[in-house]
Amino acid sequence: MDQIGVNTLRSVQKLIKSAMKTRVLTAFPNLPQNSFEIQLESISNNLNFEYKTPTVIRIFNQFKKQNLFGDLKTEVEVAQKIASTECQDNVIQKVEAIDKGFLTIQLNDKFIEEEINALLVNGLKFPLEKKQKVVVDFSSPNIAKEMHVGHLRSTILGESLCRILEFQGQEVVRVNHIGDWGTQFGMLINHLLEEYPDYQTNRPALKELEDLYKEAKKKFDSNEEFKVKSQQYVVKLQALDPICIDAWKMICELSRQEYNKIYQRLNVKITEYGESYYNPILPEIVKECEAKGIVELDQGAKIIRVKGEKVPLMIVKKDGGYNYDTTDMAAAKTRILEWKCDRLLYLTDVGQWNHFKLVFEGAKLMGWHKPPATSMEHMGFGLVLGPDGKKFKTRSGDTVKLIDLLDEAKERALKQIQQRVQENQQGKEFSTGTALSPEEFETAAERMGIAAIKYYDLKQNRISDYNFDYDKMLDPKGNTAVYLMYSYVRMLSILRKSGIQDFEVFKADHKFKITHQHERHLAAQLLRFVDVLQSVTDQLAINWLCDYIYDICVKIAEAYNQYRILNDEHTQTRLLLCEAIRMVLLQSFYLVGIEPIEKI
Repeated sequence: MDQIGVNTLRSVQKLIKSAMKTRVLTAFPNLPQNSFEIQLESISNNLNFEYKTPTVIRIFNQFKKQNLFGDLKTEVEVAQKIASTECQDNVIQKVEAIDKGFLTIQLNDKFIEEEINALLVNGLKFPLEKKQKVVVDFSSPNIAKEMHVGHLRSTILGESLCRILEFQGQEVVRVNHIGDWGTQFGMLINHLLEEYPDYQTNRPALKELEDLYKEAKKKFDSNEEFKVKSQQYVVKLQALDPICIDAWKMICELSRQEYNKIYQRLNVKITEYGESYYNPILPEIVKECEAKGIVELDQGAKIIRVKGEKVPLMIVKKDGGYNYDTTDMAAAKTRILEWKCDRLLYLTDVGQWNHFKLVFEGAKLMGWHKPPATSMEHMGFGLVLGPDGKKFKTRSGDTVKLIDLLDEAKERALKQIQQRVQENQQGKEFSTGTALSPEEFETAAERMGIAAIKYYDLKQNRISDYNFDYDKMLDPKGNTAVYLMYSYVRMLSILRKSGIQDFEVFKADHKFKITHQHERHLAAQLLRFVDVLQSVTDQLAINWLCDYIYDICVKIAEAYNQYRILNDEHTQTRLLLCEAIRMVLLQSFYLVGIEPIEKI
């Protein structure tokens, strides 16, 4: 079921592709109709043309030996004929042949005006073509450990991806696959009962719990008696021994309380389906794989060999225990067959790609995963490094805690906002004509600090590593959240100064009309919104949305130097364009996790 209707936005690229295909076939009617598709690239730095296509070059090379182009000998001549072919459509205003057979495409002015006016009246409704149920597996902290910088990318990328998919109209299942089960709990429970026999009334803090974990690991590796007893506690835990389950629940709940504080500050919504969720069905999963005839015995372990892969899936270890492979196979079956998800997205660092490749192939061998009806994708990402490009550590050599990063970002943002306000009062910058209360300063600093970290992460090519650098994140110039937020504040200031009390009434009573070339250029870029979001979820490239937002903000700054908005004969139409920009920016901000500030 789709949600395309008269009140939804439209994909400009689809409209152009259809119109251009008609134009090509009108120029060369002998071309096989289904033998080619129009490829488009957007142009953001050209005031006259919005798109270009290399399709003519491909068509020419594909059919030049079949004499379908008459006397035309080069791709340039073919492109020129297509450009000069008259076609009646309300999307394209002009097509021009440029170097080497490329075509540039100019949108029709009336089409731009109509689309902006529809956006203003109907709002931002995505034209979903195919409804899917999508599971997004992200964040996944470990129990008994504080969230650290290694959890940053998965959490931020995952939340943004969920927001975009939900905005598109997909049914999204947000999954936190926490590490809340396994052999490590044997040694942790053993050590906890030794050190905190009264843990039910005297609960340790998470920091103490993390220290307990480190101490337990040392004892496990060096003390044979402790190791044996810890292994016995694993067996007891798996047998649901009441004392062990009670201790396990306390450890999980303590950890949960702490990472929920992080999620609250990052404005992350996620539902916990940890490893323990699948534990009851692991024996059944193994039996099912054996019944399928794909399990081999290898030195006491039960494995599944995947064609072309040297390392197999190990669903039962030689000691009879289960592992990540078993749990992830169980999760795949649950999500596809029980939850009936169409698309499964896993967000972890790129180093885990080989593991997930085995799981995806294993799910195929079992007949659960049936492409293209179902899709399983690994959205891998690079590492967060220190400002020096080395592993991100504290001065003492410890892993950097996520809460510490957020606190420092807020502190730095507060200083910058205070400095900005002082400059505004001295006339160095634009003035919004408003003042911040002490509480508003705190809120603004929290929002800007968090946004700076999120956006800096999201704007990266996710496969690449990047250096964590507060100075670059909080730079008020360039492609940063700070620049975008200031741009938004200035836009709101203009709308407030217009004196219009009710923009809903204003939008209903007036129509946007192009009065300046740069207005046209900016409006045309706004209309890329649908296509940008579609490419983001197709290619799992959120950085493309960041580039789009930044591009819009840069063009807003250019507009201020091109024409007056207030106190001009064209003020009404320019205010409508400002309102359209505000709508697109506000929605885009939400999708990348930026909570805007409205005044400085």
